[in-house]
Amino acid sequence: MIYRYVDVWNNWRKIHIKEQIKKMIIDSIENWTDEDIYAVSLYVYDYNDNPCKPTVTLGYNTESQVKSETKNAYDEDEARWNYAFWIQNQEFIFGENETANTVKEWVESKGLPYYEDDNFDLDWNDDKLYEPLEKITQSFVSMLIEIVQEIHADGILSRKYGKELPILIHELEYYDEIVQQNIQANGPELVKKFVEWCDSLWQ
Repeated sequence: MIYRYVDVWNNWRKIHIKEQIKKMIIDSIENWTDEDIYAVSLYVYDYNDNPCKPTVTLGYNTESQVKSETKNAYDEDEARWNYAFWIQNQEFIFGENETANTVKEWVESKGLPYYEDDNFDLDWNDDKLYEPLEKITQSFVSMLIEIVQEIHADGILSRKYGKELPILIHELEYYDEIVQQNIQANGPELVKKFVEWCDSLWQ
């Protein structure tokens, strides 16, 4: 019975963080007033470069911002898809301040290591240490992919804007893994232009 209770508790924590992030995204979307939003951003990074502390920042970009930043970018596509030229508004940051402990509980519930000290030594050549930490990021991104899929399935964006918008899960750099996770989250058609731009970076 004890083991069953622990399993139920751990499953609840896994569901809790997912539903909490999803609700915060939906609540934010419903309060947005910009009418020319064309893409949503879920920017993922590790707090203080500690892989035990993944965070996600919700934002969006607008056609007005693209028009304003095209002169500063290589071309319009870069202004449109490169986060460096986005508004970089922080609608919320999940994983810092009051939500940091929720992430900590989630990491521990998955049986993965958690180091509170941001200055711990990480030997990237030590697979026994590196692989479990890499799983934290992989699991966090996988959860975000599920959230994006559910938001699309629920029609949250289409009800507000009359069409679905891509919800891009990304970092500051773009590579094939970023492309694949966004295709999985959004479907190939919704992120087609984003994928084409990413592909152009490697040609």
